[in-house]
Amino acid sequence: MALPVPNFRITEPPIDTQTIPSIATAIEVRGVGKSAAGPEGEVRILDGVDLTVAEGDSVAIVGASGSGKTTLLGLLAGLDLPTTGSISLAGQRLDQLDEEARAALRAREVGFVFQSFHLLPSLTAEENVALPLELAGREDPSRVAEVLAAVGLEHRRRHHPRQLSGGEQQRVALARAFVARPRILFADEPTGNLDQATGQQVSQLLFELNRSNGTTLVMVTHDLALARRCHHVYRLDRGRLVRIEDGGEGA
Repeated sequence: MALPVPNFRITEPPIDTQTIPSIATAIEVRGVGKSAAGPEGEVRILDGVDLTVAEGDSVAIVGASGSGKTTLLGLLAGLDLPTTGSISLAGQRLDQLDEEARAALRAREVGFVFQSFHLLPSLTAEENVALPLELAGREDPSRVAEVLAAVGLEHRRRHHPRQLSGGEQQRVALARAFVARPRILFADEPTGNLDQATGQQVSQLLFELNRSNGTTLVMVTHDLALARRCHHVYRLDRGRLVRIEDGGEGA
């Protein structure tokens, strides 16, 4: 049975532009390489990657399995550091921050959506969504209720992940990613575990977030049709990142 498409419109509080600086570039990547030790010596995963992502933009990275897409996404988010080159995230050079400072930057600026949902099974949908706020020392039940309603799951707020369908779990994951109003959203194969109809509805929520709220979206996917909905599409091949298409609708 087809899932109803929720109305993904959230009322944001007024923004004090005098206290929140405008950053024209959300992500800046220059000459990034990543190597790892293998049984036959060093393996070059990424080689001289350059990428600039403007605030509010949507970018898709495609490539074959094992091409390094997830590795690159982890580097962009500061989950790991490159072997060579530099990455700036929300105006901060990641290699100039220690691990604690990178974690604080992610908590403040970044949301994540993963293929495998990564919901905590012992927590309800409501509790999973509230987790980023609680970890940041900010309890906001009204905000949690707001984002659950935005993804059409207010009536499932007390259900545990095992009681939800795959599409519902991914919508909870999206609400969790958005609850802290991230400036940048990273999505790793966000529809990879979903059937086609459900995947289309989840991807629609992603693009509504990008378009309506000015959130920057960086997504890795094997689905070229999904990738083409982004403003820019890049292919990762043999460690190199090449732009292949521009002009996606982003919606």
